[in-house]
Amino acid sequence: MKIENYQFKYRSRNKWFFVPNDKCERRGRRMLQFFSKRAVFPPYMYHFKKGGHVAALHAHLNNKLFFKIDIQNFYYSIARMRVTRALRQWGYPGAGHFSMWSCVKNPLPGPKHALPIGFVQSPLLASLVLMKSEVAEAIDRAIAKGVCISVYLDDFIGSHDDLDVLTEAYEDIRATCVAAGLIPNPGKLVAPSAAIMAFNCDLKHGSALVTPARVAKYWASPDRTPQSDAGFIHYEGRVASQNI
Repeated sequence: MKIENYQFKYRSRNKWFFVPNDKCERRGRRMLQFFSKRAVFPPYMYHFKKGGHVAALHAHLNNKLFFKIDIQNFYYSIARMRVTRALRQWGYPGAGHFSMWSCVKNPLPGPKHALPIGFVQSPLLASLVLMKSEVAEAIDRAIAKGVCISVYLDDFIGSHDDLDVLTEAYEDIRATCVAAGLIPNPGKLVAPSAAIMAFNCDLKHGSALVTPARVAKYWASPDRTPQSDAGFIHYEGRVASQNI
């Protein structure tokens, strides 16, 4: 059975985006509603928590060393089979059928069919797959050793005061990601260090600040409005609000 689940696709900033059709959108929102009443996401998944990526940064402020792992082509690394398996594990009716509605022919090297950027259910399904993967087990091992971990979709941050403890957790999570087919972006990997950049913010012990480059880019934009100026200033304040 051939399923048509998107209107069109386009490429922007070296990423492929798929615009779902109405039928796919309805099915996706039905999935969100189903899991909103059943799924309990781990505390380290900040894309489901109030505060989002800002809260993910703030979680690390009390520590002195940090690492960062960014998964390359995160959605397009998740095969339709893994989506089906995750839906079945959560008891979702018609898991195989609805995984077909939630995936597309992969425009990138990797699984033949995968989750796309642009479908409303993609963040949910990617998270369900991650929760049932070996990567989640590696994260749990790190947390059990006292490492602070935050996950915001494809961005993982870890922190601790002890270099050996943090390095062991970093190597374990990185290697497990590779084994699970979720390949870290080599250009964005940051081994344990005293400062990292994440979400266009500089993070170090006691301080989170929007990077000067991001600030300059905003103020140089020709599309600014008084409302957007106020919003950006407020955002800068939110990022810095928990600084020691």
